[in-house]
Amino acid sequence: MNTSAPQTRTGTMTLYAPASIGNLSVGFDALGLALAPIDGSLLGDLVQLSPLSGSKTDWNLQVTGPFAGYLPPDPEQNIVTSCCRRYQAVAEAKGHAIEPLNVRLDKRLPIGSGLGSSASSVVAALEALNRWHGNLLSLRENFLLMAEMEGNISGEVHLDNIAPCLYGGLRLCPPGGDSEYALPWPASWRAVVCWPGTELMTREARTVVPQEIPRSTAVRHGAQFAQFVHALHIANTRLAAASVVDLIAEPYRRHLLPGFDEAKEQLQGLGALAVGISGSGPTIFALVDKGSVAKSVAAWMDAHYRKNEMGFVHICRADLGGARTID
Repeated sequence: MNTSAPQTRTGTMTLYAPASIGNLSVGFDALGLALAPIDGSLLGDLVQLSPLSGSKTDWNLQVTGPFAGYLPPDPEQNIVTSCCRRYQAVAEAKGHAIEPLNVRLDKRLPIGSGLGSSASSVVAALEALNRWHGNLLSLRENFLLMAEMEGNISGEVHLDNIAPCLYGGLRLCPPGGDSEYALPWPASWRAVVCWPGTELMTREARTVVPQEIPRSTAVRHGAQFAQFVHALHIANTRLAAASVVDLIAEPYRRHLLPGFDEAKEQLQGLGALAVGISGSGPTIFALVDKGSVAKSVAAWMDAHYRKNEMGFVHICRADLGGARTID
C-alpha cells in the first residue's frame, strides 16, 4: 500500500488537558467534570511535540514536572509512548506515514489521585499528535482511541474522565457505549478539590465495590441520577445539589480514605452543597455556590485533609474549554 506523509510542521506545539472529577458521586462511571482552578493555574498534564533532531529516528520521550518521578523510568512503559506508537499504527492503517517526534510530558497531576491523571496524559498526547498531523483522525475517532488507551491502564473502558478532559464541562457518558453528552453546569457552582498527597490506584478501589447491588439501591440510584440531570436542565440548583449522593461506591470506599467521614461532616457544616470522593479517591471534592464558603472549605481541607507537602487544594470552576493548545 502506498502511504502519504502529512504536512510537516516546524517549531513546537504544547497541548494542555485538564484534570477531572469522575463519578461526581451521583453518576458512578457515567459523569465527569473538567476542572479549572480559579487562580488560573494549570491543573492538568501538558504534552509538547517538536521535530526530531540529530540522528534520532524513534519516538523520544522526556518527562518533566512535579510528578515525573512517580512514572516508570523506561519510556516504553509510559502511556504517552504507547499513545504515540498506537497513533502511528492507526494513521498508517489509514494510509499515512507518521514520522516519530520529540515528545515532552509535563506531568502535573499525581498518579492514583482520583483526578483523571492517566486520562489527562492520554488526551494531551493523542490530541497533540492529531493536531500536529492536521487532524488525520476525526474528533470522534481520536476520542475512541483515547478511551481505548486509558482503558489499558484502568482495566476497563470508561469515558467519565476522557470525555470532560477532551471536550470540557460536565459530561454524561452512558457505560457500555461510546457516546457522551454535555450537561449544563450551574454558573455559580465551584468545586473545591483536595488531594491529600497520598495514592489510591483505581484498580484497588474497584475491588471493594461489589459486582452486584440490591435492587432497592439500584432503584434509588437511578432515581437520584435522573433527578440530578432533570434538575440541571430546569436550572433548579437546590434540587441538583441535593441529588449529588453516592449510593454505589462511597459506602464501600470511604474506609480507604482516612478522614473522609469527618471531612464530609465538617464541610457540610461550613455550607458545602455536597461532598464526595473524586473518582476512586483519595481526592475529595465539595460543591459550593458562595465565594466565602469556598474559602472556608478550602482552608479546612488544607488544615485537616491534606496529609503532606505534596498535597494541594484548589477552588475550581468548570473548565469549559477542555483540551487545548497553550502556545
